[in-house]
Amino acid sequence: MNNNSIILNSGYKYIAITFVIAIILTILDLDTLGAIAFIITLVIGFAYSNPNRDILKDEDSILSPIDGVVTAIDKVGGKQKIYCKINLCDTPTVRAPIDSTLKIKKYQNGLNLNPNSYKAKLLNEQVTFLFNSLKLTLISDICNPKIEYTKQTNVSQGDRVAVFVDGLAILTLDKDIKSSVNIGDKLISGQSIVSYI
Repeated sequence: MNNNSIILNSGYKYIAITFVIAIILTILDLDTLGAIAFIITLVIGFAYSNPNRDILKDEDSILSPIDGVVTAIDKVGGKQKIYCKINLCDTPTVRAPIDSTLKIKKYQNGLNLNPNSYKAKLLNEQVTFLFNSLKLTLISDICNPKIEYTKQTNVSQGDRVAVFVDGLAILTLDKDIKSSVNIGDKLISGQSIVSYI
């Protein structure tokens, strides 16, 4: 999962495809369509950007695993659930929020429907990661091509564990952990503190 280039490896194939389409359309004198394809190439390059981050490692805190905006906070069975929307303007790298063993509880290949609908929670592509004291579920949205994730079993706080371009992330905290974020907060992976242990 480690990748130190400006663009994540998984984005290169999409950039190459749209760039070739842009060139072909321009050669065929379909300049408007070629320009649109070129703009799409730039958007994909931005969506798969991979900026360097200084990880704020702290064993007493849970760092945000994703870039996104907190859209809801819920309490189910005494556990807090934090819902975050990730879009194409956010960095797609998902990071380990704590030093932990990592288990993949569930992976489901599926559709890319709007993740706020009931059908999406049943039919969309999704993956659930289990860390020691929390669970992270990623549910794909319309523009997410494929969720890529690591096969590592032990991760350190801030390690890259997945690539997730567009969708909904649900962070579930254990009963004894309270979140320190509010609805509308902008989270930055590896830097924003979600909670203290």
